[in-house]
Amino acid sequence: MKNTLEHIKGIEEKQFVKMVLEYSRRVEKQNRPFFTHFYNKDWMQSLLTQYVAQNAYLSYSFFGGYKGAEKQILAISPYPLEDTEFSIGILNIEVKTGIGRALSHRDYLGALMGLGIERDTIGDIILHESGAYVFIETSMIPYIRSQLISIGRYQKIQIEEIDINDVHVEEPKIKVMDTTVNTLRVDAICACAFGLSRSESSKLIQGEKARCNGLVVKVSDLVKEGDVLTLRGHGKAKLKSVNGLTKKDRMHITIEKYI
Repeated sequence: MKNTLEHIKGIEEKQFVKMVLEYSRRVEKQNRPFFTHFYNKDWMQSLLTQYVAQNAYLSYSFFGGYKGAEKQILAISPYPLEDTEFSIGILNIEVKTGIGRALSHRDYLGALMGLGIERDTIGDIILHESGAYVFIETSMIPYIRSQLISIGRYQKIQIEEIDINDVHVEEPKIKVMDTTVNTLRVDAICACAFGLSRSESSKLIQGEKARCNGLVVKVSDLVKEGDVLTLRGHGKAKLKSVNGLTKKDRMHITIEKYI
């Protein structure tokens, strides 16, 4: 391990790293894979990079049910795994709302958690025209199919387990922005990416509303190429590239904002 657990400030982060280290020991002893629940992939990858020394005899792999999933399961295994070895199922939940308002991600998540289901057993929820696709640990599927009888105030729902080939996931829409900054500090990059003033950006970061690769950041932290920033209430963006200096020593950068 590159650092002791005492160096990890967040309780959730510390618990995750402790679990990964324990699973790694079990894999070596039992020679079989161990799987986490669903977590943000960027968050997991950042913690592995910072705090877990990679073991050449172990394979670390991620999967969330489809390419590009935000929430994924980490597998620690003595050998490379196929995607089919992850216990992930997909439910198509269709809801007849009549002329009511369109249901949101929060409506579906709230209904599932209202059954007493833990958040980390649920992966991505993708809305579609008549309902939502829910990626979830397969062990939860029978319980959900027997117990979920309403979404919000709507009780005309149909639940079907489907294959990934039946799911249409649209590619995220991205707006490319070329601009200049005098520093790669996270407050400056967030200000550019989300159309804020530097002071507005700093205030939100100080309120722990910003994350870089899934981890909470400080105003003075530096952003590097490939880092993904999220700002609560404002969206998600990636520092695609740093493209050299202007005559006034400002940095040309390219930002990809998810819209």
